[in-house]
Amino acid sequence: MKQTETASFLAMIKTAYPFFEITEPGTRLWHMMLQDIDFKTAQMRLAHHIKTSKFAPTISEIVQAPASESEEPSYYELLRQEEQQERLALEAYNEKAVPMPDHIRERLERRAKRKVNSHES
Repeated sequence: MKQTETASFLAMIKTAYPFFEITEPGTRLWHMMLQDIDFKTAQMRLAHHIKTSKFAPTISEIVQAPASESEEPSYYELLRQEEQQERLALEAYNEKAVPMPDHIRERLERRAKRKVNSHES
């Protein structure tokens, strides 16, 4: 992160947390600790922090990736995601699907009856 980005980042914190103090030594420390982090990543982590905490963030809360960002999704989360994708695909299919024409449905029903009758004998 560049110095100008650090200053902008601290201004965002100050906007969200009015009691957060910006001092020259504090700005230097934040910049030194955040210089290895991409500005967009830091912004995303700050946004997450603002949504989940009523207190201003510490440097470590920005440097460390939140649990949701660093951990692999659990087996159950993966299942939930797969089920949701299947449900959305089914809904999309149902919106675009055209009913089977009557003459084809009747022919398939006759064929199914013939197969059942041939297996019974």
